[in-house]
Amino acid sequence: MAPPMVFPDAQSHRGVVDDTWIVALKRLPGASLMAVKNYADEGDIAAGVSLRYHLDDADWIIADVFIYPAGEGDTTKMLKQAADDFRESVAYAERQEIYRNVWWGDESPYTAALGGGRKLQGRFLPIVFDAQQDMLTSRAYLFYRKLYYIKIRLSTTVEAVDSLAERADGFIGSLLNGVDIVSVGGCGRKMDIVALPSGQRAPADFTDGVSPDGFGIAIAMSRPGGPTYATQMSKAMVTAARRQLATGCTSLDYKPPGDDATHAVLHLKFGPNDWGASPRH
Repeated sequence: MAPPMVFPDAQSHRGVVDDTWIVALKRLPGASLMAVKNYADEGDIAAGVSLRYHLDDADWIIADVFIYPAGEGDTTKMLKQAADDFRESVAYAERQEIYRNVWWGDESPYTAALGGGRKLQGRFLPIVFDAQQDMLTSRAYLFYRKLYYIKIRLSTTVEAVDSLAERADGFIGSLLNGVDIVSVGGCGRKMDIVALPSGQRAPADFTDGVSPDGFGIAIAMSRPGGPTYATQMSKAMVTAARRQLATGCTSLDYKPPGDDATHAVLHLKFGPNDWGASPRH
């Protein structure tokens, strides 16, 4: 008789994403976290969170990071949407006369260098504008990662524009390596566990009995002298949880870290109708 198909450490979920934890290092190579803001505290969960870093020996540079929900989609389309959203946010600031005389430079692709030789594709948008009687220049770098948009914005006076270009690559790489985003929920996917009859193999892309995204598990029926169902399931669930977390969203049990001396942890708790909402201006 086949064993019951149970889900160890699984949870029931309200929606696509129930909770997100954004974990940011307080100290990066060459920069320190100075302030954090969770817009959910103001009733605007769709705006996510913001982080402000101070760059060592560069008091004249403002380094702001915004991390906010995006959803699932093709990376190229999602980055286009991120750029459109950024342009609209600047246009809104113009309408409110927060910014004046906005000049846009050329939008272009940008590739961030991550740890282990990995790369992350993004977009780069430069602008110059008047803000409170000061002429400022700003370089915005947009990324789509783990169901979220990440907008990194470096700003200073126009006279110091060269310093932005010189410091941008190092800060962006350190920031992306130093921030993790973990969401818990249904993730828009179904967790499938299949019992394989004797002699049947798992799909070719299942490694160690687990699909690449961690949402599929294939367990061989126990044979005399072979691994037990419980042993196989236990090992597979650990692998599945690791692969799900790598994609940014897990349907399995997750124990978030606590805020401590080295990490800031910001929590977004979504209601049934929150995921997919638009930020309030």
